[in-house]
Amino acid sequence: MAKESRSDNAPAEHDDRRTQEKREKYGDMANMTVDELQRRAEERGVKGRSGMRKEELLDALSDDDRK
Repeated sequence: MAKESRSDNAPAEHDDRRTQEKREKYGDMANMTVDELQRRAEERGVKGRSGMRKEELLDALSDDDRK
């Protein structure tokens, strides 16, 4: 059985760090699906929501929360 090298684990560690950063920035919304975020964006009247990716929706909703 081959031994895993450190580089094999790098993407997983990067993903974990990125996920944690999103949770810190967006709170509970980071755990929501795109469909859930789009529904929330619709409720708040966010324009262009149907073409947005998850992070764009999170930014738009976060901006809306700050107003």
